[in-house]
Amino acid sequence: MTPATVPALPTDRPPRGVSAGVPAPRTPSDAGSGTGFDPGLDSPTDTLPLRPPPALRTPGAAGSASVRGLRRLAADATAVRGAGSGLALAVADGVGDSAAAALAARLAADVAVAAAPRIGSMHALLAARDAVRLEPGADDAVMVVAAGLAGGGWTVSWVGDCRALLVTDRGTELLTHDHTVAQWLRDRGKDQDGTEIVPAWENIVMTTVGSAGPDTVGHARGPAGPGTLVLVSDGVHRTLDEETIAFLVRRAGAPARAARDLVDAALATGSHDNASATVVPLPDQWAVR
Repeated sequence: MTPATVPALPTDRPPRGVSAGVPAPRTPSDAGSGTGFDPGLDSPTDTLPLRPPPALRTPGAAGSASVRGLRRLAADATAVRGAGSGLALAVADGVGDSAAAALAARLAADVAVAAAPRIGSMHALLAARDAVRLEPGADDAVMVVAAGLAGGGWTVSWVGDCRALLVTDRGTELLTHDHTVAQWLRDRGKDQDGTEIVPAWENIVMTTVGSAGPDTVGHARGPAGPGTLVLVSDGVHRTLDEETIAFLVRRAGAPARAARDLVDAALATGSHDNASATVVPLPDQWAVR
């Protein structure tokens, strides 16, 4: 991705959304933490069910997975810390394919989940900003962070194009709104007036961890009730649509396997990017009404 507000020349990238075919479930023998997807392990034979099974039901038990894909370096990071109302989780995506980008993502995710239980997801993201700015070897990143509130409930905050989705028995809700040039143009109806929104603009982020401020960080309160929270980098959601993400999460039966299936499926369906996911059934303290 490119931290800029000026559209770049179009480049090829995988199509948004995939067909109904998705990789078959992983088995315990191939559920390790490798760095890529071996197409020989699975075959895309399953189809989306007409009546999906319920969302995951082990509150507070999170699972994460991250793969390098076809990039030179792994510059995504995931982090989970705490439990119950003190649970916090983050997915960060370094801007660029460099060690400095990877450091920024790792630092941002770790600082955010350490701070969020005390100061909330928005201020935790701003704390991550300060840490990234002070680290001489760090470049920049985008990130989504979710955290519980002391009195019950939860919030999610983000910059850039990492996403948070809530999978429930009723369907799937996208909780975040991409901070990209392409989305900025769509929000202003440019896709309806004949303006061409070229694929490269999906990758040009308008907010980052390093440039975050109270007025530019996206922030939302999480819906009440049970569900499974899914945080993903753009290496996942650029190739897997919301229906496919929900299907994989429901089918997996466990958060760690769900996260791994998401990144495997992203690579199998054409993602060239780092791909990362964190999955957690909402703790009881988060689901209060």
